[in-house]
Amino acid sequence: MVNARKGDLISIEYTGRVASSGAVFDTTSEEIAKLAGIFDPAAQYGSKLTFFGANAIISGIEEAILTSKLGQSEEFTFSPDKAFGSRDASLVRVLSEKEFRKQNLRPVPGMVISLDGALARVKSTTSGRVVVDFNHPLAGEAVTYSLKVIDVISEPAKKAEALARSLGLSATASEKGGKVTLAFQKGADIKKVEAAKRTILAVVPGTEFA
Repeated sequence: MVNARKGDLISIEYTGRVASSGAVFDTTSEEIAKLAGIFDPAAQYGSKLTFFGANAIISGIEEAILTSKLGQSEEFTFSPDKAFGSRDASLVRVLSEKEFRKQNLRPVPGMVISLDGALARVKSTTSGRVVVDFNHPLAGEAVTYSLKVIDVISEPAKKAEALARSLGLSATASEKGGKVTLAFQKGADIKKVEAAKRTILAVVPGTEFA
């Protein structure tokens, strides 16, 4: 079984489906995304890095990682409490259409909006009243994931390199006396490098950049 500890970076491949219908809602596979009609040309497909033990992924996947065999694809089904939670009726609210006009928005069913710092989906609009749902779209649903654990990265220098690589940058890291130094390939896009530095420092504090 996979030996993962809090703070490790885990490289995974997965495809998530609604258990009741088999509909794909998320995947790291470009081919599957295209077949399912959810392909996003702006998305980066292939294995993903996740920060283990930081609530970066649903609890069911974190538990499944620990029972998986490295490099082997396995299938798991998670109940709502291990996935996106149960539906909460109190998270469905009725608002005046005037609230949307203030933001120059014309609410239509299915629209995803940001209200009070949270995402909500418009359910219906009737006579100047708008029903919005702050529940996750998959709340109350059991989900099935095909999951493959590609790698577990524990060493700080390797974490820094892996994070840079996941952000489309080539870099080499070294570690001496507990201090990680990372050197990006010359000619790398400055904006991408600066964004990568912030991400790397959040995961590997104290990293220095050559």
